[in-house]
Amino acid sequence: MQSTVSDQAVEEMAQRLGVSACAIRMVSNPKTRNYRVYVQRQGRKKRLIEAPKTILKRIQRSLLDSVFSHVHSSTWSHGFCPGRSIFSHAVLHTRKNVVVTMDIKDFFPSVNLQKIHPILRRFFPDESELELAMQLVTRNGRLPQGAPTSPHLANLVFSAIDETIASSIGGRWAYSRYADDLAFSGDDSTGMLIDTVSEIALRNGFCIATKKTRVMRQHHRQKVTGLVVNHGLNLPREKRKNWRATLHRISTQGVEAAEPHCPFKLNGFAAFHMGLDKFKKAQA
Repeated sequence: MQSTVSDQAVEEMAQRLGVSACAIRMVSNPKTRNYRVYVQRQGRKKRLIEAPKTILKRIQRSLLDSVFSHVHSSTWSHGFCPGRSIFSHAVLHTRKNVVVTMDIKDFFPSVNLQKIHPILRRFFPDESELELAMQLVTRNGRLPQGAPTSPHLANLVFSAIDETIASSIGGRWAYSRYADDLAFSGDDSTGMLIDTVSEIALRNGFCIATKKTRVMRQHHRQKVTGLVVNHGLNLPREKRKNWRATLHRISTQGVEAAEPHCPFKLNGFAAFHMGLDKFKKAQA
């Protein structure tokens, strides 16, 4: 345990979270291996996952539920926010002449100690408790992608940037963000928009992945976080076709025939489709 963290801070944190002081001392010890680190592959994408082990994950979950969640992220944020979703994010950009999507490169790892420090100070004004909280929610000086606390803390860090972006583009563009995915829709100069947002991100220590920036006009397919938004909210045609074929195989051959290598994936697919249908009915 570093000398800057007092025993009193550990005891008060333990009481506040409803966990044992011994557990907090153990996971905040830099010699303890608290994370399982691996590379997650989704198609051609590779993502480094830093998943906290059981005790630390439980403590982080307590921090999120009993401390951090009481402060909401910005109104422009839809990822990891109660009452908002991928659907509420995408629906804001339906039936627009131009849709622009941008991606923040290395979103969670870009939230370093310098960015997270003023956010955590809101919850822990005492220096010793603040230092302890930093140890509990960061790894190697940044937010780990895989910790339950990281999405909400990243949203809180980006909230001021959301406001800056929204005020800079004024009423010319609709704006929303789902984690590291930024979406804009309107009918103004896309070049000025992209330059403005890129400069704001860079000024605040974030970088836009320029190769992933997309400008989509009405006569082409417009997609926001995987959903087609040209004439309402829909899945891409090929995914709708695949889902209908899957349902047919289930009805004629059973679940295992529909997804023989990974049957549990069907639950996720079904939940997503049901969620989309429910959202669309609520919007009607």
